[in-house]
Amino acid sequence: MVEVIAAILVFSIVPVAVIGGAVAAVIAARRTAEQDGSPVDDGIGSVRRQFIYLLALVGVTFAAIGVSMIIGGALDAIVGRALLLDRRESLAVALAFTVVGTPAWLLFMLFAQRSVQAHPVERRALTRRCYFAFVRVIALSVVAWNLVAALEMVTGLSSFSGGAWGYAMAWGGVWLIHQRLASNEPPFTAMTQLIDRLGLYFGALLGLLMVLGGAIGLVSAPLSEAYDRVLRGSLVAASWDRDLRGSAIIFGVGLLIWAWHWLLHLRRGDRQTTLWRTYVFLAGALLGVTLAITPAAAMLYSVLEWFAGRPNADSAVAHFTSFPASGATLLMGLANWAYHRAVLIEADDAHSRSGPERVYRYVLSAAGLVTTAVGVARLIALAADSLSGATGDLVEATGWWRNPLLLGVTLVIVGLPLWARYWHDTQRALATGAEERGAPSRRVYVFGTVGIAIFALLVSLTVVLYQVFRAILDGDLSRLLLYSTDWGLGVALTAGAIAYYHFLVLREDQAAAPIETPVAARARQVVLLTPGDAADLAAELGHIPGVRVRAWRRTDGDGLALPEERRKALRAAIETADADRLIAIVARGDFELVPFVEESR
Repeated sequence: MVEVIAAILVFSIVPVAVIGGAVAAVIAARRTAEQDGSPVDDGIGSVRRQFIYLLALVGVTFAAIGVSMIIGGALDAIVGRALLLDRRESLAVALAFTVVGTPAWLLFMLFAQRSVQAHPVERRALTRRCYFAFVRVIALSVVAWNLVAALEMVTGLSSFSGGAWGYAMAWGGVWLIHQRLASNEPPFTAMTQLIDRLGLYFGALLGLLMVLGGAIGLVSAPLSEAYDRVLRGSLVAASWDRDLRGSAIIFGVGLLIWAWHWLLHLRRGDRQTTLWRTYVFLAGALLGVTLAITPAAAMLYSVLEWFAGRPNADSAVAHFTSFPASGATLLMGLANWAYHRAVLIEADDAHSRSGPERVYRYVLSAAGLVTTAVGVARLIALAADSLSGATGDLVEATGWWRNPLLLGVTLVIVGLPLWARYWHDTQRALATGAEERGAPSRRVYVFGTVGIAIFALLVSLTVVLYQVFRAILDGDLSRLLLYSTDWGLGVALTAGAIAYYHFLVLREDQAAAPIETPVAARARQVVLLTPGDAADLAAELGHIPGVRVRAWRRTDGDGLALPEERRKALRAAIETADADRLIAIVARGDFELVPFVEESR
């Protein structure tokens, strides 16, 4: 049961959090693009552009598949001693894909390149950057998968097959061509730059997952072998040696991909951006915490089950056989968390309160709360079963209550400290100001928790009352009713307590919310004229209630940015200004706030 809950945590919460952070970054970049006055992308027209690049994507896919099959078949003929005539059907398919796909891709890419020459604004087109990014993402995924398979052939883990080599080489060439084309056209706008960065972060995440998976295998394989040799007396070494080599291949390929994307392009080059924080907090630190908590909970339950429960295994050696793999996962989770925490400290961002960090902390709070709630509901249901005095198989099994009790205790031991740790941290952060209470992540967490808890309460109460009314109508009202409503009672009591507590939190947040003044309630326009990249400053000023910011960039050579104390002064000046339209002129590290009006012509 603990493993099932942990698997749900890994495969649902983490991807959702990562995707949500990426979507938030896209929305923020789109808002920035609208504010900085980016030129309208007319060019050859959206429909024609999408037509060209969609068919170019189909063409390059067909061409890559055909070339992959040709290379694979040739390698099978050379190395595998297979006759090409024996594979006439595969050769015909490969030639068909190649002959159709290659000219189609070249033709539509020629159309695309000519449109760029005729309309320079086409370089800014989102469709073009999406094409480059999407093709590179597909190619990278195919290369990673097949390169692992090809290296397994080299190390003797599998028999030779030219297919993996063909796909790795053909799609590697596709990646190189499109990487060269994209690098020759630096992104011009915030949105096109974001698309390129999303592709880099995909590669970094793919490489990180492969590194963690390979590292877990590299650690667990020798630990499992040592466990078997010492405690089981096993002399079989072939299995762990194969596992070790396979894990080393995955680790090596993942390390290459991760290092190229993260260490070379993102770790320093994209530091302190919203997408950077999203990756570090959610894909890095959150993933590390999840990988650490999951095996820790499983190991704790196994220990309690062996010493105080009813284990299925006859011996301790067989019962704790999963400990080497769980221990390796725990170590890699802690290592991943520690590395990304060190990256934050190096960037002087360890104690900042950014949006991705809030999401990270509220997701962990929610995970701890759900785990604790399930454990408490399990304990309440167990108490109801005990008080019911039920007879039958339930009592005939000696110590039937041990494993359910240990499961509930394990979930509470794991979930309660996790929830308390991060919820206390979020509550302590409220002292930083009203912005923390009004953060979207906090509102989603509080409202979502109250809503889900009330829904669970209504459903469980319906089930309990159904059993009660049925027993009354049947004239069979007795203590056995507790047995038939055990989980309903557990969920109802737990959900009721959670809903009540978070409803009090919700009321406290609403009571502490600042009262909007008439000035803040008015829709005001601020034109920000500043040197360099004004995205961060514009986003900061955009959080002022009722203020809409348009960012303009100075071109007179004044590159001195606004220091932190003057940024705060500018925000305060805008908040207290009476004018509906303001121009904030940033020059030589200071600012001037000028009210203006638009005169009709």
